[in-house]
Amino acid sequence: MTKTKIVATIGPASFDESTIIKMADKGLATIRINTAHIEPGYITDVSKTVYKINREKNKKLGIMVDLKGPELRTGEFPGGTLNITAGKIYSISDASSAKSDISINYKISDYINPDTLIAVNDGRVRFNVESLENGVIKAMAMDSGTLHNRSRVNIPGKYINLGVLTDRDKMFIEESLKNHVNFYALSFVQSRENVYELQDYIYDRKGRGDIISKIETKSGYDNLESIVKVSDFIMVARGDLGVELPLKEVSIAQKRIINISHKYAVPTIVATQMLESMVNSDSPTRAEVSDVTNAILDDTDALMLSEETAIGKYPVEAVTYLYEISKYVESQATSFPEPENFMVDPIAFSVAKGVKIMSGTINVSSIIALTKSGHTAKIISAIRPVNDIYAVVQSEWVARSINLMKGVIPVLLPEEFAQQENIYEIINKIASLGTLKPGEKTIVISGSPSLYLGGTNNIRVLSIGRFIGRGYPAGSSLTGKVDPVHPENGNIIILDKYDDALDYSKYNAAIIKSNVTNRIIDKFVDSGKTLVYSAEIVEKIDKITSISIDADTGIITAI
Repeated sequence: MTKTKIVATIGPASFDESTIIKMADKGLATIRINTAHIEPGYITDVSKTVYKINREKNKKLGIMVDLKGPELRTGEFPGGTLNITAGKIYSISDASSAKSDISINYKISDYINPDTLIAVNDGRVRFNVESLENGVIKAMAMDSGTLHNRSRVNIPGKYINLGVLTDRDKMFIEESLKNHVNFYALSFVQSRENVYELQDYIYDRKGRGDIISKIETKSGYDNLESIVKVSDFIMVARGDLGVELPLKEVSIAQKRIINISHKYAVPTIVATQMLESMVNSDSPTRAEVSDVTNAILDDTDALMLSEETAIGKYPVEAVTYLYEISKYVESQATSFPEPENFMVDPIAFSVAKGVKIMSGTINVSSIIALTKSGHTAKIISAIRPVNDIYAVVQSEWVARSINLMKGVIPVLLPEEFAQQENIYEIINKIASLGTLKPGEKTIVISGSPSLYLGGTNNIRVLSIGRFIGRGYPAGSSLTGKVDPVHPENGNIIILDKYDDALDYSKYNAAIIKSNVTNRIIDKFVDSGKTLVYSAEIVEKIDKITSISIDADTGIITAI
């Protein structure tokens, strides 16, 4: 799997078990449900299908419910449309007035001044306010075009208090809570108070869920830092943001949003038109590939597909292209900055920084985070190590949640492993799942005890396999066989003490329980062989056994 995670919107083109499985096999991490286009019961149907796939195919797919939120829209027009001519003056009022060319479903006159810009139909038709009298706005059309019934309206740069959650949103939140959904995407976030309102609504119902704040308004962008500090994720929602901001500014805005979010270790998702041409085409444009590449280089945690997978002709292919682009870019760019701070737990943050330094100094294949809440995995992900992060959890809900974090691979273990005092029992259980290879070296980060109380404060370097013993190493890491009955049949020999009469050229390595001189150490190293001396063997080897020697730690494991 790639470190960059993939979110795909479910819809008529993709809502069947076979298609979801194919997308999951190509790296899909989270399913998005757009509540703007669903009816009650849909979230339940999707949840049943996704959780069934998780159980039967050993996946960790999460579900994101994208709440539509309150919107400014025009009313209806005679015949369903209104043709607009640039340069002509039009009257605009709230829906209660019948004496205007265009009605809007909210009293915007309280927020309007001369020269205010009103953008309609995704910014295709713009009006400049000339005057305001008795609640009726006189505005000059800046563009020609056609407005349709209930066209979207934006007023860039104006904080308009529309509220946060509609009754329809609340209905879908209630259904989502019953189905243990992981993520709630909040539309048109303008301030941290908007985030508080959704958090309070979920908390008051004894629910849980990560809040994804969508930055898609000028006011939200202006209040970005305060919104980031209270959010679990940030989404760069480039659709409406491209209406609220001049188009030329959107790319730089994306970089700023990701940068500030990462500064506080808050994961990000880049959305809108990532591979839009694949709604009808079986391959993306070169510009789209460049867009995806730049989002990864900007250091986003996840990429999101919308119409491409909801109504497009090639949903699986779209996910596959995101996977392949991500895999290539990640092979070329491996260095990303660390957050400046971690707001909740500075001690754990410092420990995580130590893990990154260690992983870059010694030859480890992976990082294993033993975590109950997923907090440790989030910290390690934010540090951006080169290695994969295997996050060991007990809860399916937590596994689905951390699966959206960059570089994190959830591993769900039974609860009885939570209180294991022998860390090797846990590590060997992970290895038995096929996620790690015997003989590899890994860094384990955890609390004390590992999963029981939490509190990230423990780092260990371990080798994968059954612990046999440890000594002082010289030479290179290797694997081989030991035959205690007929030593000549193996390529590693174990001795109580150094025997000068023995022909060591037959062996790739020697494990000697006693101390040796520097002359002997140099003899082995100069001949390209490995030596472990002053070794303590804790498990008797009484048959031919494959073992691994780690030259950094001197740890000897059976594999």
